[in-house]
Amino acid sequence: MSLKNIEMQIALPRTHDAGKIQEQLNQRSQLVHDQLAHTINKETDIKRSKVPENSSSAKLKLKRDKKNQQEHQQQEKNEKNEKQSEIESHPYKGKTIDFFG
Repeated sequence: MSLKNIEMQIALPRTHDAGKIQEQLNQRSQLVHDQLAHTINKETDIKRSKVPENSSSAKLKLKRDKKNQQEHQQQEKNEKNEKQSEIESHPYKGKTIDFFG
């Protein structure tokens, strides 16, 4: 298939245009990747410089831990009081001391 002079006048400029379009498409994907990498770097820099805030769930956990600790201390006090009351009132021993005996 041979091309005539008139066909060559049309074909050559179009191949040049097609080459430009292909190059732009290749560069577009590279630009998208570069922009994405840049935004990711920005976000990581912001996260590094920012102090993390405590979430509300962490605050609630601290409150629950404090409440559990207080309940545990109260239970220990109750157990200690029960032991002392058991020691004070023995079922076989008397409650008074007889010095005149």
